[in-house]
Amino acid sequence: MKNIFNHQLINLRRQKQLSQNDLANKIYVSRQAISKWENGDAEPSLEKLINLTEIFNTSLDFLILGHDDKNEKIIEIHDLKKAFDKPVLNGVDLDAYSHDRIALLGSNGAGKTTLFNLIVGLTSKDSGTINSYINNRKDLSIMAQENLLIDNLKVIEQLELSASMYEVEISQLDNLMKQFNLYAYKNNYVASLSGGQKRKLSLLMSVMRPSKLLLLDEPTVGMDLKSIDFFWKYMDHIGGSIITITHDFNQIDKFFSKVILMKNGKIFKNVAVNDIHSHNQTIEQWYRYFNDEV
Repeated sequence: MKNIFNHQLINLRRQKQLSQNDLANKIYVSRQAISKWENGDAEPSLEKLINLTEIFNTSLDFLILGHDDKNEKIIEIHDLKKAFDKPVLNGVDLDAYSHDRIALLGSNGAGKTTLFNLIVGLTSKDSGTINSYINNRKDLSIMAQENLLIDNLKVIEQLELSASMYEVEISQLDNLMKQFNLYAYKNNYVASLSGGQKRKLSLLMSVMRPSKLLLLDEPTVGMDLKSIDFFWKYMDHIGGSIITITHDFNQIDKFFSKVILMKNGKIFKNVAVNDIHSHNQTIEQWYRYFNDEV
Protein backbone atom coordinates (compact mmCIF):
# COMPACT_ATOMS: atom_id res chain seq x y z
CA MET A 1 0.00 0.00 0.00
CA LYS A 2 2.70 2.47 0.95
CA ASN A 3 4.28 2.74 -2.53
CA ILE A 4 0.99 4.11 -3.87
CA PHE A 5 -0.55 5.71 -0.80
CA ASN A 6 2.39 7.91 0.14
CA HIS A 7 2.61 9.41 -3.37
CA GLN A 8 -1.14 9.97 -3.45
CA LEU A 9 -1.03 11.66 -0.05
CA ILE A 10 1.76 14.01 -1.09
CA ASN A 11 0.05 14.96 -4.36
CA LEU A 12 -3.38 15.51 -2.81
CA ARG A 13 -1.94 17.55 0.06
CA ARG A 14 -0.02 19.79 -2.33
CA GLN A 15 -3.06 20.25 -4.57
CA LYS A 16 -4.96 21.52 -1.54
CA GLN A 17 -2.03 23.78 -0.62
CA LEU A 18 -1.81 22.22 2.83
CA SER A 19 1.39 21.97 4.80
CA GLN A 20 2.02 18.79 6.76
CA ASN A 21 1.11 20.72 9.88
CA ASP A 22 -2.15 21.99 8.32
CA LEU A 23 -3.21 18.46 7.44
CA ALA A 24 -2.17 17.11 10.84
CA ASN A 25 -4.39 19.69 12.57
CA LYS A 26 -7.37 18.74 10.43
CA ILE A 27 -7.28 15.05 11.36
CA TYR A 28 -5.85 15.43 14.89
CA VAL A 29 -2.49 13.72 14.47
CA SER A 30 1.08 15.00 14.80
CA ARG A 31 3.01 16.49 11.92
CA GLN A 32 5.51 13.68 12.43
CA ALA A 33 2.74 11.15 11.68
CA ILE A 34 2.03 12.83 8.34
CA SER A 35 5.74 12.84 7.56
CA LYS A 36 6.03 9.11 8.31
CA TRP A 37 3.03 8.31 6.10
CA GLU A 38 4.49 10.32 3.22
CA ASN A 39 7.91 8.70 3.63
CA GLY A 40 6.36 5.23 3.70
CA ASP A 41 7.61 4.57 7.23
CA ALA A 42 4.13 4.06 8.72
CA GLU A 43 0.53 3.62 7.65
CA PRO A 44 -2.60 5.35 8.99
CA SER A 45 -5.44 3.52 10.67
CA LEU A 46 -8.68 2.94 8.77
CA GLU A 47 -10.28 5.79 10.73
CA LYS A 48 -7.57 8.21 9.62
CA LEU A 49 -7.79 6.95 6.02
CA ILE A 50 -11.48 7.78 6.05
CA ASN A 51 -10.67 11.21 7.51
CA LEU A 52 -8.24 11.78 4.64
CA THR A 53 -10.84 10.85 2.01
CA GLU A 54 -13.16 13.43 3.59
CA ILE A 55 -10.51 16.14 3.59
CA PHE A 56 -9.58 15.47 -0.05
CA ASN A 57 -13.17 14.64 -1.12
CA THR A 58 -12.03 11.47 -2.82
CA SER A 59 -12.45 7.70 -2.54
CA LEU A 60 -10.43 5.11 -0.65
CA ASP A 61 -9.65 3.38 -3.93
CA PHE A 62 -8.10 6.55 -5.30
CA LEU A 63 -6.24 7.40 -2.10
CA ILE A 64 -4.78 3.94 -1.53
CA LEU A 65 -4.53 2.35 -4.97
CA GLY A 66 -4.56 5.29 -7.36
CA HIS A 67 -7.59 3.94 -9.22
CA ASP A 68 -9.44 6.54 -11.28
CA ASP A 69 -11.89 8.43 -9.11
CA LYS A 70 -15.39 8.19 -10.57
CA ASN A 71 -16.61 11.76 -10.87
CA GLU A 72 -20.23 11.64 -12.00
CA LYS A 73 -22.16 14.58 -13.37
CA ILE A 74 -24.93 15.50 -10.96
CA ILE A 75 -26.39 18.62 -12.56
CA GLU A 76 -26.26 20.17 -16.02
CA ILE A 77 -27.50 23.69 -16.76
CA HIS A 78 -27.70 25.14 -20.25
CA ASP A 79 -28.63 28.64 -21.46
CA LEU A 80 -30.64 29.37 -18.32
CA LYS A 81 -32.52 32.67 -18.38
CA LYS A 82 -34.64 34.42 -15.78
CA ALA A 83 -36.01 37.95 -15.53
CA PHE A 84 -38.04 39.76 -12.90
CA ASP A 85 -38.40 43.50 -13.48
CA LYS A 86 -35.23 43.17 -15.56
CA PRO A 87 -33.05 40.24 -16.73
CA VAL A 88 -31.21 38.50 -13.87
CA LEU A 89 -29.80 35.43 -15.62
CA ASN A 90 -28.78 35.87 -19.25
CA GLY A 91 -27.85 32.40 -20.44
CA VAL A 92 -26.06 30.48 -17.68
CA ASP A 93 -24.19 27.26 -18.55
CA LEU A 94 -22.93 25.16 -15.65
CA ASP A 95 -22.03 21.53 -14.98
CA ALA A 96 -21.35 20.15 -11.50
CA TYR A 97 -19.80 16.78 -10.70
CA SER A 98 -19.87 14.55 -7.65
CA HIS A 99 -16.51 15.66 -6.22
CA ASP A 100 -16.75 19.37 -7.05
CA ARG A 101 -16.30 22.01 -4.39
CA ILE A 102 -17.30 25.20 -6.13
CA ALA A 103 -17.05 28.77 -4.88
CA LEU A 104 -19.72 30.85 -6.64
CA LEU A 105 -18.55 34.47 -6.55
CA GLY A 106 -19.90 37.75 -7.85
CA SER A 107 -21.16 41.16 -6.80
CA ASN A 108 -24.62 41.65 -5.32
CA GLY A 109 -27.20 41.33 -8.08
CA ALA A 110 -25.05 39.06 -10.26
CA GLY A 111 -27.72 36.33 -10.10
CA LYS A 112 -26.14 33.86 -7.69
CA THR A 113 -29.09 33.39 -5.32
CA THR A 114 -31.53 33.32 -8.24
CA LEU A 115 -29.49 30.48 -9.73
CA PHE A 116 -29.75 28.56 -6.44
CA ASN A 117 -33.51 29.14 -6.28
CA LEU A 118 -33.91 27.77 -9.81
CA ILE A 119 -31.84 24.67 -9.01
CA VAL A 120 -33.91 23.98 -5.91
CA GLY A 121 -37.19 24.74 -7.69
CA LEU A 122 -38.24 27.72 -5.55
CA THR A 123 -38.81 29.76 -8.70
CA SER A 124 -39.42 28.90 -12.35
CA LYS A 125 -37.07 29.56 -15.25
CA ASP A 126 -38.03 31.62 -18.29
CA SER A 127 -36.03 29.42 -20.66
CA GLY A 128 -33.08 27.04 -20.78
CA THR A 129 -32.63 23.61 -19.20
CA ILE A 130 -31.74 22.25 -15.77
CA ASN A 131 -31.00 18.52 -15.87
CA SER A 132 -30.54 16.96 -12.44
CA TYR A 133 -29.08 13.47 -12.21
CA ILE A 134 -29.87 13.09 -8.52
CA ASN A 135 -33.06 12.71 -6.52
CA ASN A 136 -33.55 16.30 -5.35
CA ARG A 137 -35.84 15.27 -2.51
CA LYS A 138 -33.30 12.86 -1.00
CA ASP A 139 -29.94 14.04 -2.31
CA LEU A 140 -30.15 17.86 -2.38
CA SER A 141 -29.67 20.04 0.70
CA ILE A 142 -29.53 23.82 1.00
CA MET A 143 -28.58 26.44 3.56
CA ALA A 144 -30.37 29.59 2.46
CA GLN A 145 -29.07 33.14 2.89
CA GLU A 146 -31.99 33.88 5.21
CA ASN A 147 -32.44 31.56 8.19
CA LEU A 148 -35.47 29.34 7.55
CA LEU A 149 -36.28 28.92 11.22
CA ILE A 150 -39.47 29.00 13.30
CA ASP A 151 -38.99 31.44 16.17
CA ASN A 152 -41.63 29.99 18.49
CA LEU A 153 -40.13 26.50 18.42
CA LYS A 154 -37.44 25.34 20.83
CA VAL A 155 -34.11 24.38 19.26
CA ILE A 156 -34.73 20.68 19.85
CA GLU A 157 -38.24 20.99 18.36
CA GLN A 158 -36.86 22.72 15.26
CA LEU A 159 -34.33 19.92 14.80
CA GLU A 160 -36.87 17.17 15.41
CA LEU A 161 -39.05 18.71 12.71
CA SER A 162 -36.15 18.72 10.24
CA ALA A 163 -35.13 15.19 11.25
CA SER A 164 -38.65 13.90 10.54
CA MET A 165 -38.60 15.53 7.10
CA TYR A 166 -35.14 14.17 6.26
CA GLU A 167 -35.70 10.72 7.81
CA VAL A 168 -32.86 11.22 10.29
CA GLU A 169 -32.83 9.28 13.57
CA ILE A 170 -33.89 11.49 16.49
CA SER A 171 -31.23 9.74 18.60
CA GLN A 172 -28.50 11.50 16.56
CA LEU A 173 -29.63 15.00 17.48
CA ASP A 174 -27.93 15.31 20.87
CA ASN A 175 -24.56 14.42 19.38
CA LEU A 176 -25.06 16.86 16.50
CA MET A 177 -26.01 19.67 18.87
CA LYS A 178 -22.87 18.99 20.92
CA GLN A 179 -20.70 19.16 17.77
CA PHE A 180 -22.27 22.51 16.87
CA ASN A 181 -22.06 23.84 20.44
CA LEU A 182 -25.85 24.15 20.61
CA TYR A 183 -26.62 21.45 23.16
CA ALA A 184 -26.82 23.91 26.06
CA TYR A 185 -29.54 25.78 24.14
CA LYS A 186 -31.65 22.77 23.13
CA ASN A 187 -34.62 23.91 25.24
CA ASN A 188 -34.26 27.59 24.36
CA TYR A 189 -36.64 29.14 21.86
CA VAL A 190 -35.13 29.81 18.43
CA ALA A 191 -36.09 33.48 18.76
CA SER A 192 -33.72 33.84 21.75
CA LEU A 193 -30.62 32.68 19.85
CA SER A 194 -27.96 35.09 18.67
CA GLY A 195 -27.47 35.68 14.95
CA GLY A 196 -24.41 33.43 14.89
CA GLN A 197 -26.21 30.66 16.76
CA LYS A 198 -29.09 30.81 14.28
CA ARG A 199 -26.63 30.42 11.39
CA LYS A 200 -25.08 27.40 13.09
CA LEU A 201 -28.53 25.91 13.62
CA SER A 202 -29.33 26.49 9.93
CA LEU A 203 -26.07 24.81 8.97
CA LEU A 204 -26.78 21.85 11.22
CA MET A 205 -30.20 21.42 9.59
CA SER A 206 -28.64 21.44 6.12
CA VAL A 207 -25.97 18.81 6.89
CA MET A 208 -27.82 16.48 9.28
CA ARG A 209 -28.22 13.98 6.45
CA PRO A 210 -25.73 13.00 3.71
CA SER A 211 -26.38 14.71 0.37
CA LYS A 212 -24.98 14.46 -3.13
CA LEU A 213 -25.34 18.22 -3.67
CA LEU A 214 -25.14 20.83 -0.92
CA LEU A 215 -25.93 24.47 -1.74
CA LEU A 216 -24.71 27.07 0.75
CA ASP A 217 -25.74 30.72 0.35
CA GLU A 218 -23.46 33.04 2.35
CA PRO A 219 -23.17 30.46 5.16
CA THR A 220 -20.74 32.38 7.39
CA VAL A 221 -22.60 35.72 7.42
CA GLY A 222 -23.42 36.58 11.04
CA MET A 223 -20.94 34.08 12.49
CA ASP A 224 -18.13 35.12 14.83
CA LEU A 225 -14.55 34.10 13.99
CA LYS A 226 -14.67 30.98 16.17
CA SER A 227 -17.86 29.83 14.44
CA ILE A 228 -16.35 30.54 11.01
CA ASP A 229 -13.33 28.39 11.87
CA PHE A 230 -15.69 25.65 13.01
CA PHE A 231 -17.65 25.95 9.74
CA TRP A 232 -14.63 25.42 7.47
CA LYS A 233 -13.31 22.53 9.58
CA TYR A 234 -16.71 20.86 9.51
CA MET A 235 -17.00 21.31 5.74
CA ASP A 236 -13.79 19.30 5.34
CA HIS A 237 -15.74 16.23 6.44
CA ILE A 238 -18.76 16.69 4.17
CA GLY A 239 -18.86 14.43 1.13
CA GLY A 240 -20.54 15.00 -2.23
CA SER A 241 -20.59 18.15 -4.31
CA ILE A 242 -20.75 21.54 -2.60
CA ILE A 243 -21.55 24.87 -4.25
CA THR A 244 -21.08 27.87 -1.96
CA ILE A 245 -21.97 31.50 -2.48
CA THR A 246 -19.50 33.40 -0.34
CA HIS A 247 -17.59 36.63 0.11
CA ASP A 248 -15.60 35.15 2.99
CA PHE A 249 -12.07 34.73 1.66
CA ASN A 250 -10.70 33.64 5.04
CA GLN A 251 -9.99 29.97 4.24
CA ILE A 252 -11.42 29.28 0.80
CA ASP A 253 -8.06 28.72 -0.91
CA LYS A 254 -7.72 25.45 1.02
CA PHE A 255 -11.26 24.19 0.49
CA PHE A 256 -12.55 24.74 -3.04
CA SER A 257 -11.53 22.92 -6.21
CA LYS A 258 -13.19 25.31 -8.64
CA VAL A 259 -14.19 28.99 -8.71
CA ILE A 260 -17.02 30.42 -10.79
CA LEU A 261 -17.40 34.18 -11.23
CA MET A 262 -20.81 35.51 -12.23
CA LYS A 263 -21.18 38.93 -13.86
CA ASN A 264 -24.22 40.49 -15.49
CA GLY A 265 -26.23 37.30 -15.17
CA LYS A 266 -23.68 35.06 -16.90
CA ILE A 267 -20.76 32.82 -16.01
CA PHE A 268 -17.85 35.17 -16.65
CA LYS A 269 -15.08 32.82 -15.46
CA ASN A 270 -15.01 29.13 -14.53
CA VAL A 271 -11.54 27.99 -13.45
CA ALA A 272 -9.82 25.37 -11.31
CA VAL A 273 -8.31 26.65 -8.08
CA ASN A 274 -5.03 24.95 -9.02
CA ASP A 275 -4.84 27.20 -12.10
CA ILE A 276 -5.29 30.30 -9.94
CA HIS A 277 -2.61 29.16 -7.52
CA SER A 278 -0.25 28.30 -10.38
CA HIS A 279 -0.15 32.03 -11.16
CA ASN A 280 0.78 32.79 -7.55
CA GLN A 281 -2.62 34.30 -6.84
CA THR A 282 -5.05 33.74 -4.02
CA ILE A 283 -8.73 33.37 -4.88
CA GLU A 284 -9.38 36.80 -3.38
CA GLN A 285 -6.71 38.41 -5.60
CA TRP A 286 -8.07 36.60 -8.66
CA TYR A 287 -11.63 37.66 -7.83
CA ARG A 288 -10.78 41.31 -7.27
CA TYR A 289 -8.88 41.45 -10.57
CA PHE A 290 -11.53 39.85 -12.78
CA ASN A 291 -14.60 41.21 -10.98
CA ASP A 292 -13.37 44.75 -11.60
CA GLU A 293 -12.71 44.00 -15.27
CA VAL A 294 -15.28 45.62 -17.56
